[in-house]
Amino acid sequence: MSFPERLVERSSLTHRQLDSLTSYIRVALGEIKLREAASIVSQGRTKGTPARPLTTGSYYRTLSQARKNVKQALLTVVIALWLGVIKAEDVRRLFELVGGGARELTEEEAERLVQLLEVLLRRMIL
Repeated sequence: MSFPERLVERSSLTHRQLDSLTSYIRVALGEIKLREAASIVSQGRTKGTPARPLTTGSYYRTLSQARKNVKQALLTVVIALWLGVIKAEDVRRLFELVGGGARELTEEEAERLVQLLEVLLRRMIL
């Protein structure tokens, strides 16, 4: 299980939205085509016909919802900073902790990072 998959349950993203964002990054990098991305996201879907890939329109709708959730989350951080609910230094440390980006982590590293995030998040919110 990847690091983002471990956190998605505690975020404002759904699993499908996480898959959409992840596959869209691969599209933007030229690794896969858009139809392949929609096909990846449709794997394991419970509604509709599982054998048929997601339509491009449905894929874009899910991607749009994911982007909206990310934007709202960032704006929430800005508001919390403005109100003094969280400290800028704590946010900086949080971003440094996860700022390595999409690198592969062992199960042990991912679990340790989740634990560190939990400790930091508990500490930083008033």
